[in-house]
Amino acid sequence: MIKNNTNTDVVICLDPKGIIISGGDEVITRQSNYARELQNLDLDRRIKFVVFSTSDSVNCIEKESHFFSIHIISTKSTNLYRFANAVRKLVVENDYNTKLIVVGDPWESYWSALIFNRITSTATPIQIGIHADIGDKKWRRISIRNQIKFIFAKLTLSNSSLVRSVSRNQTLKLVNCFGLDQNRITVAPIPIDTQRISFKSPQRPVTIGFIGRIHTDRGIWNFVELIRILKSGYKDFSIVIAGDGPDRDKFLHQLEMVISKNQIKYLGQISQDKLGDLWKSIGVLVSMAPVESYGRVLRESLLAGVPVWAIASSGVLDLLENAEPGTVKILELEVDESGLYKDFDSLLKVKVGPKFRYTFIKENNSYAEILVKSWIDTIENFKK
Repeated sequence: MIKNNTNTDVVICLDPKGIIISGGDEVITRQSNYARELQNLDLDRRIKFVVFSTSDSVNCIEKESHFFSIHIISTKSTNLYRFANAVRKLVVENDYNTKLIVVGDPWESYWSALIFNRITSTATPIQIGIHADIGDKKWRRISIRNQIKFIFAKLTLSNSSLVRSVSRNQTLKLVNCFGLDQNRITVAPIPIDTQRISFKSPQRPVTIGFIGRIHTDRGIWNFVELIRILKSGYKDFSIVIAGDGPDRDKFLHQLEMVISKNQIKYLGQISQDKLGDLWKSIGVLVSMAPVESYGRVLRESLLAGVPVWAIASSGVLDLLENAEPGTVKILELEVDESGLYKDFDSLLKVKVGPKFRYTFIKENNSYAEILVKSWIDTIENFKK
């Protein structure tokens, strides 16, 4: 570990649930890119970006450089005080001068930041990242757990006006639902590694792709119903499924009851690297998730030249505004079957041009800079 001889100004990220470490190289590289952007934008101060994450793995190695560090703390978020106190000790040991705390949710991560401030007798500003579309009523209706989380979010967000959202429509819901000041919200989606996604040929197979977590809250039973409806109009289409989850077996069983087993290709959980090659086997990507704040996979689909058919949500509506006409359609099971056949047929035939890809890559490359600028602005304004 590199020891500091002098006091070092830092932005720290608290990750008591270990999401960054468990996310692997892609997520860690993203954090490193934030650190590099911070160095590039703050030439006078040269603030370092330091991540505190958790893991039970004995193979975890701390990352360390002059502008970026990851400290692994072997404790989980069930004891937030222990985590915050471990962070405090490392901050003191490394002579860090904490200028801003970044957290990825308004629950465990935010409370760990509050505890850190309390035990260090500081009032360091906190930026909360909101990734779920918690301002959407449909999100609260998914489960009792979400209803409880919503109550806690109202409490935490009312005490913090520094927020990072991931889409414009998500931001509007946060403002309307929680009364947040829109000027204190930074819209900065999580950047996508676009280099691993190549643009495919406009000739696509007659297949429906389902990618993501196989769980009730992702609308999987509505997906089964959609397949049942389409089966009567399209005999030869097939399904490609990539993902895993607690409802996997029941989901696959229900699909096999409405469509032939040989028309279903289940790939299980696949890595981001392999996902880049998957798009050539998909004709239309379908998402039945009732709530989507951004829709990372939906955007990757268009980047690969595959059109999207999805339930209306914040992320989908944002995507619809920026996509080429006809390449994204809102999916409504309530319409008559002939309308569903028509939409499916048009999506199979539509050609996804490169325009969205060019525009998206340019915007995607700016997301890290937008986020880091919000950090710098917060630090400078807090000093005043």
